Order: sequence, then C-alpha cells, then structure tokens
Amino acid sequence: MHSEQIVKQYLNELKLQISDILNIDQEKFFKKQAGQSELILISRNVGKINKRNTEQQRTIVVTSENLYNIDKKSIKRKIQIQKIFGVTVSRSSFEFILHVPSETDYHYKSQENRDIILYYLSIVLKLNNKDGLKIYLVDQEDLQQFCLHQKTSDLQKQMVLHPKSKLLFLYPHDFQLQYINMQNQPTKSLNINHKITVLFVNDKLKFRVKLEDFSKNAIINQGSLTKLFLLSLKTDRQKVLVLKTIRSSDIDVDLMEFFLKNYEIEPFNEQLELCIRQTDLIHFFFKFVKGGDLFAHLQNIGTFTENQAKYIIAQVGMALQSIHEKGITYGDLKPENILIDEQGYIQLTDFGYGKLRVYQEYKKQQNINFSVEYASPEYLKFGDLTRMSDWYSMGILLYELLVGISPFYHLNTEIAIKLICQGELHFPKGTTITNECKDLISKLLQQDSSTRIGFSNDFKEIQAHPWFQEIEWIELKQKKKELPYIPNIIEGTLIQEQYIKLEQLCDDERGWY
Repeated sequence: MHSEQIVKQYLNELKLQISDILNIDQEKFFKKQAGQSELILISRNVGKINKRNTEQQRTIVVTSENLYNIDKKSIKRKIQIQKIFGVTVSRSSFEFILHVPSETDYHYKSQENRDIILYYLSIVLKLNNKDGLKIYLVDQEDLQQFCLHQKTSDLQKQMVLHPKSKLLFLYPHDFQLQYINMQNQPTKSLNINHKITVLFVNDKLKFRVKLEDFSKNAIINQGSLTKLFLLSLKTDRQKVLVLKTIRSSDIDVDLMEFFLKNYEIEPFNEQLELCIRQTDLIHFFFKFVKGGDLFAHLQNIGTFTENQAKYIIAQVGMALQSIHEKGITYGDLKPENILIDEQGYIQLTDFGYGKLRVYQEYKKQQNINFSVEYASPEYLKFGDLTRMSDWYSMGILLYELLVGISPFYHLNTEIAIKLICQGELHFPKGTTITNECKDLISKLLQQDSSTRIGFSNDFKEIQAHPWFQEIEWIELKQKKKELPYIPNIIEGTLIQEQYIKLEQLCDDERGWY
C-alpha cells in the first residue's frame, strides 16, 4: 500500500495528474468498498465484451491497490493489482484483454480510453513493485480467442489461450514512446520505408501517431537546411503545425535524442510538439506561431522604438539563459530565428536539434552555419563558439532593431568579416539612442569575449545593466506584461499575409513517402 503523497509524487515525476474524470471518488457506493488508503488514479467508461461477443457499457477504475469493473453504481468485480498478469492488445481494433490467471479474464473495447487506462495501469503496477506491464501485441481485430471467460483452477488452461506473440514489458517512464512505436511496427505487407519511429511527443496522453494523420498545405519558409511546411491534422483542420524535415546524416542523432529525453517547455523557446524518424529523415513538428518571424516585422516597420527593443531583447536574453543553463550554445541568433506570437512574446527557433552545440569555453566547434552579420570575432578568427558568442549576437540584434541594419553590414562578405574583426562601432547621427543603451551595445560587442558583459555571470550580469532597470522580470517571464510591441493580427485569420508568405506545394512535396 502507498500513501497518497507517494502516489502523487510519482505522478508528478511523470508530469501526470490523477484522472478521475467520472468523479468516482465522490460516489458513496464506491467509498463503501474501497480501502481508506486507496487512491483513485483513473476512471473511464469502456465497452465490456462478453463470451457471446455482445458489448456492454462498463466503467473501469484503477486505484493504488485495485482495478474495479463497475456497472452503473454497482461494483461487479474488484481485482487486486498484483493478480493482473498482463494484457493482450489489438493493433487493428481498440480491443484489449486483462489477463487474471487466478480468476477470469476481462475483454474490453474503447477507442478513446484504452491506451490511457493501460498507461495508468503500468503506473500502479510499478507502485506495487511489479515487473512492468506485460503486453501481448497482436494484429487480430477480434480478441475473443485469447479470453478465458470462466474461472478455472487449471492455470495452464488459461495460459494456453494467451497469444503466441512475444511478451513485451512496458514501464511508466517510457511507456508512451514504447507503446506508440509498438503500434507503428510494420507488418509483413508494409514496405520497410514506411516504418517510422516516434522520438518525442509533447502531449503526455497521446498514444497514436502516424504521418498519414497530417496534411501538408503550403511552404511557410525556407530554413537553413530545409523548407518549412504548414501542416494541419486531417481530423481537425484547426490544429495547425509547422514541419521541418532534415536528413539524419546532417545532424548528431545521439545528441538530438539526449536533448529530446530532457526536453522541457520554456516560455521563450519554440515549442516542439512531435518528432518522428522515418528511415534517414527526421521530422520535427512545431507549434504554429501566428506572428511570423522578427525579420518580417523589421522589414514591415523599419525600426523599433528603444522601449519596444528593450522588451524583445529582455525575452531573447531569458531564452538564451535557459539554453546556456542546459550547457548549450544557441549559435545562430538573428531576426529570422525569432518568432513573435499574437501578444508580442518571442520564441527562439531553428535550434537544428541535431546540431546542438554543447559548449566548452574556447573549444573549437565544427560545421556551424553562422550568419556572417551576427558572427562573433572569436568565431570568425579562431572558430571558437561559446555562450559569449550568443551575447555578441544579441548586441548585433539590439543595434539592428534600433537602426534597421547591423553595425558591420557590407554587401561584400570578406569586407563584412574584416569590419567585424576590427570592431569599430559607430552609431549613426540622427538616431535617438540613450547612453545606457549605447553602453550595453558596446559591452555586448567587445572584441575580447573575456571582457564582454555576461562573461562572469551569464545573463544575470546583463540583467543588472541600468538599461533594464524598469523590467519586471518575473512578470515578463510569466507573460503577464502588456508589451509595447504587439503584431497587427487580424482576428479569425490564420495566416497573417503581412508577416507570412505562403508558397504552393508541388506534387512531390505533398506526400510522406
């Protein structure tokens, strides 16, 4: 038995909550038979299939100690968690069987609730020190042949009904991805090129993922390695995502998978919803941001006011801080890689995810596609890319937001590199920029990275600069501040044409295979 605190703490580690959506915990008939220490984890309606293959409405309740089969307000069966041997799951339908060797099996069906019930069952088994949730995965739609409806003392008679397929073990910490990928295993009739492996799902309660679920609608932008596609979910056209696909040969897959396992949503970083590997391709699905990128806004208005730029830079700084705290150098800061949502809040994009730069101070890094205008002197001279290179790029960004052009811009790339390495900073006459702002830009653009602001204490040192004195950092991070720059978003319109330009797809770009 486990205390409520232990159960809730474990759910919190898995980033889950108790899911008693039918409020069974409040029912008197349940309280009479449940133990005082028993805690409901999940309650869901399902269809129970009897031996005559007739479906009946039932409720399954999984608690910290038992599984209940309920008919309306009557508990028909109470099974101790330890007595559950495992489950048989159909890949072709939504049927499943609970195998209980010392009693009778239970044959159920539920399109909406099967997978989440099994997930929570794996959690309770773990809490009761069982060796994972045992699963037989079969292709048959009808599972009647695998179910023992009558109690027998002959355990061998029951076990012989179990499928001849391999018995798999699933554990709560990686249940979702293992379960999804089990469902996606190619059958003998399916071409191996169609095989996909799901590497990441942001929604903890999503258990079915297929590329065919999504439609490619248009090209939304051209990235450094690939085109960006606007997608919609076939079953819900209002669910819109952005797709970026890159070849696995172009990235460090091990580093990418490490990042995905430790992925956390950050307030100012682009939100990854899904990542799928398809043979030699990696598909990234991102949340769609209506305001487009900062470059489009800069082109649209020319320059930002100093107050507008201050709040943009403050958010960029916090985004870079969260990246640096994970031991990563962002390495490609520029207006094209900064998205703006409807409220004016920014999101950094184009991490590459496979070209993540795990930084060591002054260690040379390879294969970085830095935009020359935003490249730091130490990178151009020596190939050194560290977190200080990010702060240099932020100084270039601040200058460009206020002036409309980067300080060392030149059409000739070789001359631009020479200007950056010389580092002679000038502010154009007629541009109103406060002394505090000029001082911060100058300190961010120091040639020697060891004297650049941020070297001693990263963004905390930059936050303390007088130019940021009025910023309420907690309020800004929680997105409770009404910002001085808000995109002109037309309500009810998905694509804002002044910020986002769509290109039509050719026939070859519409498919997945």
